[in-house]
Amino acid sequence: MESATSQKLTIPYIGDVLLPDNQEIVDRIKRDGISVDIDKINWLEYSFKPIVKLYAGFSEEYLWLSYEVKGDYFRAKALADQESVWQDSCVEFFIFAGGDKGFDNWLGAIYRNFEFNVLGVCLSAVGTKSKRASLSPSEMNQILRFPSIDRNNLPSEGDCFDWNMSVAIPLKLLGIGQGSKFRANFYKCGDLTAHPHFLSWNSINVTIPDFHLPQFFGEVELGKR
Repeated sequence: MESATSQKLTIPYIGDVLLPDNQEIVDRIKRDGISVDIDKINWLEYSFKPIVKLYAGFSEEYLWLSYEVKGDYFRAKALADQESVWQDSCVEFFIFAGGDKGFDNWLGAIYRNFEFNVLGVCLSAVGTKSKRASLSPSEMNQILRFPSIDRNNLPSEGDCFDWNMSVAIPLKLLGIGQGSKFRANFYKCGDLTAHPHFLSWNSINVTIPDFHLPQFFGEVELGKR
C-alpha cells in the first residue's frame, strides 16, 4: 500500500481569539489564518461533493480550525460526546505528531482523531489503528467548539443546508507547539446522511473508505511568531 503524494501546509500564528462570539472567531481565522480545500474524492462510488473549506491558525494555547461547508445534507443523531458523529453531517481532524521512530513507523503510529458533527458533538481517541483509547471527559471538556447551528432551530433531516464549525484544540493535548512539524489530514464525511461522502485534504490510496491511515496524512507545521 503506497502513500499518496503529501500536501504541505504551514499554519500561521494568529494570536488570541476573542471568545465566545462564533462570527468573530470565524472572521479572525479567515483573516489571519490559512485556507485549504477539503475536496479529494478518494472513492468514486461516493462522488457527492459538498464545498468544504478549512481555515486554520494557532494561538498561545490552541490550534484553531474553522470548517465552512456548503451544500451538505443535514443529519445530527449523536447528541453526546464519543457517540457516532461520523454518521452525521461531520468534519474531522487526524494528527500524528511522530514519536521515537519519527514518521517512518506507520504500522505502530500513535495518532489522534477529532471528529465533530454539526452540533459540535465530538468523538476523539488516541492510539494505534488497532488499539485506541477514548479521551477522558476532562480532556474532552478542554476542546472548545463553536457550531453555527442552533440546537433549538434545526433543519429537518435530509435538508440541504450550509454550516460552519470552529474548534479550538489545546496544543498541550496534541503535543505540539510553535515550530512543530507533524502529519495530519482533514476530512468531511457523513456515512448515514442522504448522500454519503468521504472527502479529504490529502488523498487516500486504498480501495474502501478509511480515514485511519497515517501513511496518507499530509505534512503540516506550525509557523513562527
